[in-house]
Amino acid sequence: MASEDGPRKRRRPAQSCEQCRQRKVRCDRNIPCGPCTRARSVLHCSYRDKSPSPSSAGVESIITPRSAQRPVTEAFNQRTSDRPTPIDLGDTNLQSQVDLPLIRHRLQSLGDRLTALEKGSHLPRDDRRLEQALHDLTERTRNIEQQLSATPRQTRRTNDNGDITVNDIPRRLNVTAASFRELKADLTNMVKECRALRKSIKSHRAVALDDPVPDLHNTIPSQPVCDELVQCYLRTFEPIYRVLHVPSFWESYRAFWTEPQSSPMSFLMKLVLILAIGTVFYPDSTSGIDNRFTHLKAKWVYSAQWWLTGPSEETTASLDGLQVYCLLLTAHKVCRMGKSSVLSTNSLIDMAMRLGLHIDPAKFPNLSVFECEMRVRLWATIREMALQSALESGLPCLFAAGFDPRPPLNLDDRDIGPNIDQVPPTKPHTQWTDMSFLSLLQDSVKLRMEVVHFIASPGEKSYQQALRLTTDMRQACRKLADFTQSCKKSPSGLGLRPTEFHKRFLDMDFRRYILALHVPFIVQARKDPRFFYSRKASLESAMVIASYADSLNLPAIPADDFSKMILAGTGSFKGPLGLDIISVLGLEIVTQLEDESSEQSLLGPGEEIAKATRAPIVRILEHILTQLLQIISLGSPNMKSYNFLAAILAQIRAMESNQCIKRVVYETVKQGLHECYALLRSTMASIPGNAMAGEPASTAVEATLGLPDPNLTQFALQPVDPAFDLDLASLLCFDSIGVPSNPYL
Repeated sequence: MASEDGPRKRRRPAQSCEQCRQRKVRCDRNIPCGPCTRARSVLHCSYRDKSPSPSSAGVESIITPRSAQRPVTEAFNQRTSDRPTPIDLGDTNLQSQVDLPLIRHRLQSLGDRLTALEKGSHLPRDDRRLEQALHDLTERTRNIEQQLSATPRQTRRTNDNGDITVNDIPRRLNVTAASFRELKADLTNMVKECRALRKSIKSHRAVALDDPVPDLHNTIPSQPVCDELVQCYLRTFEPIYRVLHVPSFWESYRAFWTEPQSSPMSFLMKLVLILAIGTVFYPDSTSGIDNRFTHLKAKWVYSAQWWLTGPSEETTASLDGLQVYCLLLTAHKVCRMGKSSVLSTNSLIDMAMRLGLHIDPAKFPNLSVFECEMRVRLWATIREMALQSALESGLPCLFAAGFDPRPPLNLDDRDIGPNIDQVPPTKPHTQWTDMSFLSLLQDSVKLRMEVVHFIASPGEKSYQQALRLTTDMRQACRKLADFTQSCKKSPSGLGLRPTEFHKRFLDMDFRRYILALHVPFIVQARKDPRFFYSRKASLESAMVIASYADSLNLPAIPADDFSKMILAGTGSFKGPLGLDIISVLGLEIVTQLEDESSEQSLLGPGEEIAKATRAPIVRILEHILTQLLQIISLGSPNMKSYNFLAAILAQIRAMESNQCIKRVVYETVKQGLHECYALLRSTMASIPGNAMAGEPASTAVEATLGLPDPNLTQFALQPVDPAFDLDLASLLCFDSIGVPSNPYL
């Protein structure tokens, strides 16, 4: 019987998810709901069952209506458990508990249940809700499986001595593919067209060589132009990589202009490679991307490559051949020629060791003083090139253990020569000479070899060892900075002089070692505060390198040599425009935004302060994005870095404004591809005699479709955590045009 106040009403069960109820926001009751999906830090959306839960357990369950048929709910609960546990992919303990075959079995069970439900002609309303819940759970489980398959299984453990170790991670940015199939389908044609245009541009710039150039002498410019190109090389790379004896080179250079046909072929190969490198720094060159030397430098590089590895390979095993090899590797990187599977620093080391450069020249009594000094110089240069290549690839450096000849003497080139009988007294290291930079590099070569070995070694990485190596590398950076500063104050004279190019180049090179040391720990730092120093050290090094892009202001012609190098170079020569620098800076901002979303008290002024702290990083990334687009407009068909950075900045904007990240990222990439396509068409229209003049876009694309460009297939990054809520590798890799990637282009 009802009381005087009327019948007592039972409290209506909550329909919103638990997360929306706690945050007091309107829930759309989807699985997962919209507010949880749009949250900065993705929330694990879960619903409380309508029926009271046992007080001892207090366990929530996924929407499973009590009024549903009991056999269905029992089968559902038995196969899938009451509620799928939210999986944190950064927690290896949970990862180790997840059995992928079990997930596949559950998916198959869910599929069978859905098939049975779909055969029913008239399902009650609650069964319809169960069907929807099964559909949603199937999709979520499939996404979890994809994440577990793509995410490296990192482990963190502490040794008895308190040292923390983590496993190494694969060198690829793999993240969960987004589910916006309609956006991906819209981009398919645009990606195909961009690739076709890129391939067509490259084909027009390609060089067809006949043995390898019928008359190489006729390709060499006039002497005034050559003089300028040679000076461009001597003022940039020669003070760092000592390949030539400059007085001997000038003597052979003057003889070449007197009687060109009588010059040795080895000198001609050195000359054309020096000219190819010098074109990048020529005064009227915007970036060495597309100018009057474009076809010439390709012919020069391939001619030297043919001479070195072609039919005359046996006769090129000499000091002259080693000099050509060193110049050729530099030309490949600075002239945007990419890497070669035939030409590598390991092959260079093998050639040098077959000539005995790894042995102290004092053990060869028949060698002259000049030959001994040139051998130790070349060996030091080869080690520098090999270390840089090993750092880029993450592979070990192949040096013979126990062979370490004396370092080169700190002398000017004019102090030694082929006619000297005894070694002149060496100069103090505090005094600048033509060998100062290479001598300074020799002081840290063993340390950097240890860093490369640490990076390339598989298995667990010791954090204490990484910190020790970082401390030593930071000291090497300070020593380098102090030396370059003292060089700037020294009086100028004859020979090779230090410039701002060398200071930035060497500083960038050393800081890349610090970045590579902390790559495995940056990932862990997002969830483990013990690795916070890795974030700090990596951010500091990346910001210093990125700051070197401030001098870029395209389309204005860069005034300094360093800017011209990063515009034209590949690999580590890209400097602040490289994907590794972009990834580290973008990851830091994403991590900061995730930290803010987990701190509920960070509101009002606190949020504005945090945004102001991120502003310098965002500013430099936006500046780099603008310059990357300008590089494409200058004729470079490389779009990978531009679209990747545009996607990162789009994710950052979406996280700051609580928008759907994946949709914003995909829309940004779509817009970026349209911009790239328009710029590539403009480049094609400027090429004389191309097939696209006055031709519709579709016809031209069909005419140039062929093998896809690997640059858009995969992203060859330094290893970073899948914190970026995007999957450009999946987005730009379609079944109809996908091929194995080439990370070197």
